[in-house]
Amino acid sequence: MHRPLDRRSLVLRSGIVALMAACGVVMADLADAQQPPPPTPQANAAPPFGATGPEQGGRLEVVVPSSGPAAGAAAGKPQDPPVLLGADTVTFDEANSLVTASGNVELSQGARTVHADTITYNQKTKVVIASGNVRLVEPSGDILFSNYAELTDDMRDAFVENVRVLMTDNSRMAGAEGERRGGRLIRLNRAVYSPCELCKSDPTRAPVWQIRAARVVQDNEEHEVRYRDAFMEMFGVPFFYTPYLSHPDPTVDRRSGFLTPSFRNSSELGFGAITHYYWDIAPDQDATFDLGGYSNQGVFLGGQYRKRFENGRLQLDASGTQGEIPNGTLKGADDRRWRGHAFASGLFDIDETWRWGFNLKRASDELYLRRYFNIRDEVLTSRAFVEGFNGRNYAAVNAYSFQDLRWGNTVQEPYVLPEARYNALGEPGSLLGGRWSLDSSLLAIARPGSGGPDTQRVAMQPGWQRDIYSNLGFVTTIEGSVLLAGYTAQRFDPNDPASTGNDSVQRLRFFPQAMTTVRYPFVRYGESSFQTIEPIGQISVSPKVDNDPAFPNEDSLDVEFDEVNLLMPNRFTGIDRLDGGLRATYGLRTTFQGYKTGSASLFVGQSFRADDTENFRGGSGLDKKSSDYVGRLDLRPADWLDVNYGFRIDHDTLKPRRHSVTASAGVPLLRVAGTYTYVDQTENPYVVERNEVEQAGISVLSQFSEHWSIGVSHSQAFRPDAGPRASAGVLRYQDECLIFETIAQRDYTVIQNGEQEGNTIFFRFVFKNVGEFRTPGISAGFLGPSGASN
Repeated sequence: MHRPLDRRSLVLRSGIVALMAACGVVMADLADAQQPPPPTPQANAAPPFGATGPEQGGRLEVVVPSSGPAAGAAAGKPQDPPVLLGADTVTFDEANSLVTASGNVELSQGARTVHADTITYNQKTKVVIASGNVRLVEPSGDILFSNYAELTDDMRDAFVENVRVLMTDNSRMAGAEGERRGGRLIRLNRAVYSPCELCKSDPTRAPVWQIRAARVVQDNEEHEVRYRDAFMEMFGVPFFYTPYLSHPDPTVDRRSGFLTPSFRNSSELGFGAITHYYWDIAPDQDATFDLGGYSNQGVFLGGQYRKRFENGRLQLDASGTQGEIPNGTLKGADDRRWRGHAFASGLFDIDETWRWGFNLKRASDELYLRRYFNIRDEVLTSRAFVEGFNGRNYAAVNAYSFQDLRWGNTVQEPYVLPEARYNALGEPGSLLGGRWSLDSSLLAIARPGSGGPDTQRVAMQPGWQRDIYSNLGFVTTIEGSVLLAGYTAQRFDPNDPASTGNDSVQRLRFFPQAMTTVRYPFVRYGESSFQTIEPIGQISVSPKVDNDPAFPNEDSLDVEFDEVNLLMPNRFTGIDRLDGGLRATYGLRTTFQGYKTGSASLFVGQSFRADDTENFRGGSGLDKKSSDYVGRLDLRPADWLDVNYGFRIDHDTLKPRRHSVTASAGVPLLRVAGTYTYVDQTENPYVVERNEVEQAGISVLSQFSEHWSIGVSHSQAFRPDAGPRASAGVLRYQDECLIFETIAQRDYTVIQNGEQEGNTIFFRFVFKNVGEFRTPGISAGFLGPSGASN
């Protein structure tokens, strides 16, 4: 018993009517064509309505134009597209007003198409019935499958039994029956939805997750999928119910609406719930609003705004809550006050050469970001800048301010305004066979109050470099530079540059330097690999420099001697302290590279100084005439092993002064990675009490099945304060439609008055097309967030 459509939804159109009438006329013409044609001029007339007779294989194709083209054009309305029919055979039952097309039938109008084994049109009821392997292709690209469907003559309304829908992103819906209304709504009763792939061995098995609902409606104009009385099921087991649920369909990149709420539980904050609303303001801007609260703190407000311009982008991020200021004591509700953060960033093009931007970061107190967002930055850096790029030239003007978030630190952070630079580099061979360079800078640092001296500096350093290649294979690099710098400082103490004094000083610095570096590479090519051995020698000549503390020092407070800066003109990080005098440096680099796989490289070197120096502190490796030995080993024999090892060895005792190891080994089934750092900065290596830092970290990851993986990690400090620092474990399931994680964390950080951050464990679900959900964290002690949105 066919279920008829609501007759009020049937709109009489000439498309199907004329199509099926044309098919009847065509069949009559084909039948008459078997008899000798009557001797009239119309015997050779073309078939009506653009119909054509059987093509090769006996297939019939008919094209019927839409009705009333002249009237539609006169009224200024868009014309309906023509109706196209393809079938192996077409029959017309004139007595019952039935036209039947069978055999690979394809009926289309515009972007909407119906495929079926048989299509029947009833001229009296204006209903099209499709049966046998029915496929309805929507303009959106979605495909409806069934064995029986009833359609109106304009194909916009339809009733389908036992319908299955394949969406454009391979998501699937299925229902006992379905309807399409006005070409807009697809409504399924007693339906399920899932973006998960079906089991190949047993397609009848429930997918990883699905939504089962009493009714599912897909709105192709609103581009939304809506559910009534819905159960979320995992592996066929219901675990969540909601009377109403909606999410965008696969054609939507973004749209306004509520996001999945987030939850957390903390002994400090209490239980918290945050609701997130996304506002799609325009194609070039959007916003997110966060509203919720914590049982021990109060209301929480937050949000983010993003906008793109033709010449740049802007992002604003802020939050606030009324809670306790962390000061080591709990003073009750009277001590509650507003806390929060504000971030802003932007980048804008001025023209093809210049652009400007800013990155501003501020928080109300030291622990706000750590407590609510798990942001553990020790210093927040704000910057505003203008910069330009022109060929090899670069110019920039920067302004910086800093907020120190280290608990208990009382050192006042400076303001940098401005920090400007201009760097230029000439063409190769443009000057005496080499290339010229120019580095210049302007720096002004202010420390309000008694935070330290105010410093201003202007510097210029022209240079020149040339590479010479000899017939014997030597590669010689000759380079030279001259540094000109002027300093002024207020409230300066020459005996202690880091302290506030009463002097105002002006200083000038002139520092020329020349270097010659000679390399002699040897290369050997084999059948499966090639090898290189490259000895390196360098001579550096410059005036002996006494880094007088009378010069302000803003950019060279420390030095780390390693293989990276061994061959650099200045081993300090900036120009306020200089590495002068006569010195010689040597090194040896060797590499092995397989043509298909496998590589290894080793570098080792040392530097010699002609005179003693006090410019470097003890334990740095550069405080004696002979420096420590430095080097690096990189080893990757195959994809299953990767080792990077940097070292510094004392030149007198041959004891290690620095180790830095990063290694990973294994296959996806079991892969182990680790890091180890050891630094000995003891001034006198023979003393008992040493200045040492030693720590290590290890992680183990196993992809033990196609979708399941587990990972654990731990970091440990050995010196100077031995003890664990952090531990974590993650059990993860991931496939094409679901990410599920069980996350356990342990943070041993002491933040104030001996208080530790504690433990947390929570579960994270990411459902494709639906959203992300995190369970409240189960905690002991102070928690990082398990659900608050950043």
